[in-house]
Amino acid sequence: MKKKSILFLVTEDWYFISHRIKLAKFLQKKGYDVNVCCKNTGKFKDIKDQGIRCFNINSKRKSLSTLQLFNEVIAFFKCIKKVKPDIIHLISMRPAIVGLLTSIPFKKIKVFITFTGLGFIFIRKSFKSKILKFFIKFFFVIITRLKFIIAIVQNKDDYDFFLKNFFFKKNKIFIIRGSGIDLKYYKKTSEPTDKKITIGYVGRMLEDKGIHWLIEGFQLALKQKKNLVLLLAGPLDKENPTTISNQLINEINRMKAVKYLGNVGDVRKIWNKSHIGVLLSKREGLPLSLMEAAAVGRPLIATDVPGCREIAIDKYNAISVKPGDVSAVKNAILKLARNKSLRVRLAKNSRKVVESDMENKKIFNEYFLIYNF
Repeated sequence: MKKKSILFLVTEDWYFISHRIKLAKFLQKKGYDVNVCCKNTGKFKDIKDQGIRCFNINSKRKSLSTLQLFNEVIAFFKCIKKVKPDIIHLISMRPAIVGLLTSIPFKKIKVFITFTGLGFIFIRKSFKSKILKFFIKFFFVIITRLKFIIAIVQNKDDYDFFLKNFFFKKNKIFIIRGSGIDLKYYKKTSEPTDKKITIGYVGRMLEDKGIHWLIEGFQLALKQKKNLVLLLAGPLDKENPTTISNQLINEINRMKAVKYLGNVGDVRKIWNKSHIGVLLSKREGLPLSLMEAAAVGRPLIATDVPGCREIAIDKYNAISVKPGDVSAVKNAILKLARNKSLRVRLAKNSRKVVESDMENKKIFNEYFLIYNF
């Protein structure tokens, strides 16, 4: 019997490894032939070692060039012809656009589009963002008309937004909570016994993830409580238009109480050293870093925005703050740093949040069911 074949289209290889490779391995166990098409940034060997075929596509996330988009469509078209997949899964906005334009002639192939968050285009107010938003709304309207396409979002806010603004039918859009979290890998641990209180951040160094607000809030808190440490772990994503400035990087490197570790392979080390997990994004799909911090049992500080509020529940396992409210960030840090009993209480609830419906095995089965829908 011929194996079912699935082809993922994502932006870059590192993203597939960090967010989707465990789903791919699950599908292999279910008898699927798994393939991925993405930009090779040097990680293809790590993917191929898992028995997954890789196809390079020179994707440029920053580019608005029609010629660049055309080249990506042609490259993906060739990939589809070679793989002959039963299922195509497009993940995030640019792959969705490229994949949709390419997939239209292949009407017998099921196409799934995961929107990992509505991104900087829906956050920013610039003229370019408004133009892009117009075209993307038009793109969403097309999706609702195509019978062979199913949309997937990662949180209730985005689900409601799509139903209201883009007229999706309820049988054409589903909520699946990202890639879930491996609760055996991220085991609950007690908070560190260090006298210094450590705040941990894991993620790309982007303005859209609130790094500048975090630095400002931390500096204000440090003036009132000297035994604070901020651990930052994550890459500088030069392809992303909201990557932090060199000026802020230099400022971070000069601060004695802030340790920027760059990209860290095993982020459990960060969470095990941290008393508090933090993410101050402007908007998210479902942030993996908050799931990780919650899984190891850490109280959270997070912005009250889509995606974050699914994991960081104010007064239950987190202190929620408004985006850009640096004073609230300072107060949240001080409140948790000064009150161990509060940290312990919130930490217990953090693990419960991810145990309820975010374990990766549950999520993988949801994907398996929807692929066979």
